[in-house]
Amino acid sequence: MKSANDIYPRSGETLYLNIIWHQHQPLYLDPASDQLQGPWVRTHGTKDYYDMASILEKYPNVHYNVNLTSSLLLQLQRYYVERLKPYVDVKKNCVDAAAFFKKWKGKTDPWIDLALKPTKDFDSTDLDFLLHKVWNAFGIGEVMLARVPQYKALREKFVKKARFKEQELREIKFWFFLAYFDPDFFENRVTLADSSVIDLTDFAEKKNDGKYYLKRTITEKDCNRIVAETYKILSNIVPIHKKLMYHPDSHTGQIEVATTPFYHPILPLLFDSDLARVCQPHDAMPNRFHYPQDADAQVAKAVEFYTKTFGQPPSGMWPGEGAVAQEVVPVFGANGIQWIATDEKILARSTPHNQPKYYPYAVFTDHGEEDSVIVVFRDTDLSDKIGFTYQTYHGEDAADDFITSILRYAPQKVESQAEGMGEPDRLLTVILDGENAWEWYRLDNDGKEFQNALYRKLSALYKTKQVITVTMSEFIHGNPLRNVPPHPIASMRRLESLYPGSWINANYDTWIGEDEENRAWNYLLTAREDLGKSGIPQPNPKADSPKEGTKISFAFKAWEEMYAAEGSDWFWWYGTDQTAPAGDKPFDLAYITHLKNIYAFASRGGGKMPVRDFEPIIIETNNSSKPAQGTMAQSRHDSVTVVFQCDARGIYVRKGMYIAGNQEALGLWTPNAVKMYDDGTHGDTCASDSIWTVEFTFPIGTELQYKFTNSGPHGQWMPGEEFPGENRTIYLDGTTDRVVLMDVFGKK
Repeated sequence: MKSANDIYPRSGETLYLNIIWHQHQPLYLDPASDQLQGPWVRTHGTKDYYDMASILEKYPNVHYNVNLTSSLLLQLQRYYVERLKPYVDVKKNCVDAAAFFKKWKGKTDPWIDLALKPTKDFDSTDLDFLLHKVWNAFGIGEVMLARVPQYKALREKFVKKARFKEQELREIKFWFFLAYFDPDFFENRVTLADSSVIDLTDFAEKKNDGKYYLKRTITEKDCNRIVAETYKILSNIVPIHKKLMYHPDSHTGQIEVATTPFYHPILPLLFDSDLARVCQPHDAMPNRFHYPQDADAQVAKAVEFYTKTFGQPPSGMWPGEGAVAQEVVPVFGANGIQWIATDEKILARSTPHNQPKYYPYAVFTDHGEEDSVIVVFRDTDLSDKIGFTYQTYHGEDAADDFITSILRYAPQKVESQAEGMGEPDRLLTVILDGENAWEWYRLDNDGKEFQNALYRKLSALYKTKQVITVTMSEFIHGNPLRNVPPHPIASMRRLESLYPGSWINANYDTWIGEDEENRAWNYLLTAREDLGKSGIPQPNPKADSPKEGTKISFAFKAWEEMYAAEGSDWFWWYGTDQTAPAGDKPFDLAYITHLKNIYAFASRGGGKMPVRDFEPIIIETNNSSKPAQGTMAQSRHDSVTVVFQCDARGIYVRKGMYIAGNQEALGLWTPNAVKMYDDGTHGDTCASDSIWTVEFTFPIGTELQYKFTNSGPHGQWMPGEEFPGENRTIYLDGTTDRVVLMDVFGKK
């Protein structure tokens, strides 16, 4: 592992870095039972959402953006914080279980109830949730599970279909909470944003093997307490973001909080599903879904919810899945959104073509500047490095690789140009899920070493003004306290037309175009047409929910169910392009439930609705004994992992082997710049066997060209492979998500 080094040679002028962490969970709510059917808001809340923000308190010169979706915050606040708060004693770390059950039994997520209920009283329904449903208490990835051997042993026993004793069941329900706490909570006493304290050090200890073990036998009192500890963290997620929130007027704070259209829809497809015909001309399409008013409602509802939560309206949005189109720009602008973000593949197809990805762009509408927005485009390779490539790196090595990569984008000073006539400031954007990558980091528990090393290095680079991390509002409006000049929309490069597509494949084919997906869209259209004809008017998206139990409240709920059914998460799992680790059936059932609830609530709200029967779209047999993982676990989207191996057993390697190629990850043909490894890391399977390895992730459709060099000076090809004019070449067609290449040095 590389030793800590925060000094990097200056490669150009100041580069502005725009990091956006996207935090999202789909709606797991069954409205009929008023209960969440999945635990993943809770598990990611204790493992990711709090500490990813609080870590910045140690690095005051690092600023970034966090996108918190409305569907995530709604579940977090309503089903955990508000419902648990009256019954949790944060000083004694316990829950009044009897009072809680009297009011809210079956109204949070089932695993809260299991933790609070004595294990000896479990019935078949309890055991089903604990062990057998597709989302069960063994819903944990292999990398995380390996760090808690006692939990792993229980799962191995479960896989063998052995019977559990009462104490083992107690430990299973306890581990399903504890294993999903951030490692900082395992190892240290942590003071939260509201001054309450989390101290789990009496539960478990980290031993010399780097793994965690229980210190004592777990009791029912411990299981009650772990719910209280969970509540304390979940109740501090919004406060920690408020505490660190960036305020453009005072130029204080470190985090800009953005949001997403309310139920995380593919907004352009709500506006007009035929937009998919532009970017998917050869795919079959469903009947046209064309409801611009629903697209507007999703954005307006998100703005209203955000404003009530944070006390000020949002400035920016990450549209669901980075899905954009020229046609929906006015929807954002009309709702006060100043900036949105998507992927560089959209920029490449927008007009004018082939613009640099390291600038923000102005997109104007027919209304001129009134509804215009700023769009930034994420660097795919840099984002995927954090999401996938660094899984096999030590944290310090990963941070060093990231910094080295971004410094290549530093603008060069042009001495011949007059003052003020040089290149515009560059804003390099990196966007990825902030909750899914870390659990797959094999050599770096929860990515904590990487995050700390990255922010430490960025703090040092801020002092030398080589890299300045900024929030989007900070970059647009300026921050004199950090010498960041304003960059108003009028000064930005202009796009004539924003191409329709998402961050995946620059189209919408993950959500529309396959048979299952198209059937789901036709179901949605049927329900939307029926609701529109029911006589129940579409409510003001900024209106509060009516009083429960009234006719108008059911009418309101019918529209809420319509909006929920428009979310992207259901369509994500249809078709063959995505498969959930625990199977896609739960999402199919959830989607059908939303559709059926539209009719049930509308009828109770006085609407005239026809009788419909929506058959399940996915026909499959559930494997009830299959351990489940989180719904978003390691979705590789449109990427292929490539393992480059160079057999150097026939030559003398003085210093090390290097790879050079036509991609940024491969050094853009700079020889002796991108290291390979023979130490059992970075994809290498056997240390010191003279087979050198490095692993990267690239988008599907990438053509890779590359060569190897041996121990030479940086930037010089000698000694290199002796076939000038020829390169090793491979095209990533997406038929597999992992490619292992074995080459012999000097032999083509």
